[in-house]
Amino acid sequence: MNRDYRNLEYPCRSRSRTMLLMTDPASQTILRDLGPVRASVGILFFGGSFDPPHIGHVKLPEAVLATLGADLDRVVYVPAARSPHKESAPTGGQHRLRMLELAIRSASNARIWTDEIERAGVDPASPSYWSVTWASARSQRPDTPDRFLIGADQALSMHRWHRYRSFWRDAVVMLRDDHDAPSMLIDSLRSIGVWDETDLEHWERRIVQVPLIDASSTHIRSCLADPQRRENPIAGLDDRVQDYIVDHGLYRG
Repeated sequence: MNRDYRNLEYPCRSRSRTMLLMTDPASQTILRDLGPVRASVGILFFGGSFDPPHIGHVKLPEAVLATLGADLDRVVYVPAARSPHKESAPTGGQHRLRMLELAIRSASNARIWTDEIERAGVDPASPSYWSVTWASARSQRPDTPDRFLIGADQALSMHRWHRYRSFWRDAVVMLRDDHDAPSMLIDSLRSIGVWDETDLEHWERRIVQVPLIDASSTHIRSCLADPQRRENPIAGLDDRVQDYIVDHGLYRG
């Protein structure tokens, strides 16, 4: 496993900015439905706000794919319109789609599915429930070994997700390999009192240890809100994504 991106810090240095060209509206990266993805190919779905997307959002799914081998061979990102687990509304969907497209531009096996953002266009007040998203994915791809990727904190809160019993078994859990142990996560899940021993055995089989990537959307937004820092390099944030942010006046605080 490539560890060159471990333990990143947050330097801010002067840099030269370049103006961005808008992408082709017919970009092959964006999926309105899952039809273009071959039915025989296993997908690792990765949902989140991606507000903004950073290096961890790109490298961690790659590390999981490398571990899982032949079962899954591509990542499909699912930007949330409005997470039911967050109080504040995210940056506009079209901006986050464009930033994510820039962030994954060199990943040939990555795509973006716009299902949750498009559903919000029909019902803006409704949260982006993963139960609805996953039901849509499985209805389009009923006989495939698809999985979705979550972090350990999401596994620990899974019992509070909307209709979690309908989909939790399809989760793959990322666990940092610097000091976290699978047994610690299983013990924490056991202490919740929701999962029986058969469930816990299943959770244990779904854990994939990944390298520590010290990048945080919260920290990056904090840097971008500082006028003296927003045009300097921010480790963990792709240069082209940062150019887009600055050009469009995002995250000014």
